[in-house]
Amino acid sequence: MEGISLRNTDEEESHGFLERPRSGQQHSRGEDDVTSLLSDKDDSDDEGITKDEKKKADMLVIRNILINVALIGLWYIFSLSISVYNKWMFAPDKLNLNFPLFISSVHMLVQFSLSMVVLYFVPQFRPAGLFGHQADADSTTPLSRIAEPARRETIFRWNTPAEEQRKRENGEMTNRQYLTQIAPCGAATGLDIGLGNMSLKFISLAFYTMCKSSSLAFVLLFAFAFRLEKVTVKLVSIIAVMTLGVVMMVASEAQFILTGFFLVILASALSGLRWSLTQMLLLHNPATGNPFSSIFYLAPCMFAAIFIIAIPVEGLGPLFAKLGQLSDEWGVVSMIGLVLFPGIIAFLMVSAEFALLKRSSVVTLSICGIFKEVITISAAAYFFDDPLTPLNISGLIVTIISIAAYNYIKISRMRQDAHRIGHAQAHPHHHPVRPTSNRVPSLAGYAGVDEDDYEDEDHHFSAGGSRVQRLDTRAAAASSLSPSDISVSPSGALPRASVSQRLRSER
Repeated sequence: MEGISLRNTDEEESHGFLERPRSGQQHSRGEDDVTSLLSDKDDSDDEGITKDEKKKADMLVIRNILINVALIGLWYIFSLSISVYNKWMFAPDKLNLNFPLFISSVHMLVQFSLSMVVLYFVPQFRPAGLFGHQADADSTTPLSRIAEPARRETIFRWNTPAEEQRKRENGEMTNRQYLTQIAPCGAATGLDIGLGNMSLKFISLAFYTMCKSSSLAFVLLFAFAFRLEKVTVKLVSIIAVMTLGVVMMVASEAQFILTGFFLVILASALSGLRWSLTQMLLLHNPATGNPFSSIFYLAPCMFAAIFIIAIPVEGLGPLFAKLGQLSDEWGVVSMIGLVLFPGIIAFLMVSAEFALLKRSSVVTLSICGIFKEVITISAAAYFFDDPLTPLNISGLIVTIISIAAYNYIKISRMRQDAHRIGHAQAHPHHHPVRPTSNRVPSLAGYAGVDEDDYEDEDHHFSAGGSRVQRLDTRAAAASSLSPSDISVSPSGALPRASVSQRLRSER
């Protein structure tokens, strides 16, 4: 499974600023508190800071570093486990459970079930209208409030036109939104996952990972096509360099199999398509507010898209015959565990990514994702003896350089945009901030998000960062559904929303 983008992407990817506490909540101190502490220390030249305070600040730094390192480690472990496990499961010379589409569809059901459990027991993750709750923009708690009995309706029935209008005004999921926005995004995501897993039947894990790193090129191409990203010389150059890297990797592949290469490239193209659809989805739909609500809404469509293709391609008869054979060899319980285990691990990976994203930034995940690619390829060489030629490695290095260049461009624009927003909010009379677009949905549509959290202009960076962090957390959601790669890793680098557009439209 994985995280989840709007646009004019000239200025974007602002994330990782100080998250302010909600009304009535105690602020939990994270990495950004450390930045604040150290900044205050430098500004005051240590005046008035006692040794005990310095010691506490140092301990805070160490504590947050250790927590973040632990989360990164969990993310790596879960992601690597899924990649290695899937290759072992689908490879003809290993377990040879050669039904990747059916197995991937089962994983979608597992993730849907686990997301439902999380949303039921952790109300602050619930989108409006789910489990009898509605958003309360003026609430002093992070929980949504219980809706009136007459409004406790299920999302699995067709709404009347009046109900559709009311739900749209309240930021709740409507049937039309589900069919026109959620379903296409879910189908593209499901096929990305299914075809990617299917390619592992034919190609090595190392070659799969190298080819999947081309996803960013397709992300940019579809962003150009849908006018979500401005065509610039720099971005076109990145696509060209990345294409060169992929050609180098393919040309030097010792065991090149056209079918596997076609499947993984098609999966990469679908990955680019799903990000464009995700961006447009998040422009209009507030229901996908975090990875868990996104999984809840997207997983059924992903299951349907994969399962419908799996029936004619893989066949139900051969599937049951193979499961019966595994049941005889491993036992019924072990056979069920073999099938369900990757879905559980994928869900845990999303949770680790979400926790890390809340504590740090999407930039941190993007950089860590580069190293994750290298670790995955190294693991493939260790576990499966995947051959790596000098030209293979050179092509991978070229691709990683292009990914790093893309991240550098995004980080630079993020900083410039944050500086402009901060200056405008610090001087509202000289630089009034006016809404430039009404396309971004109000956060009032989310359970437990307070619209007045961001009105204190004396803390404009805290305010902007808090809002952007929640919006960026939304964007990390859908991508996190992939069991073979992660939303903000280089292989699925996520275009972010225009920060200025989001902040202005929300004020």
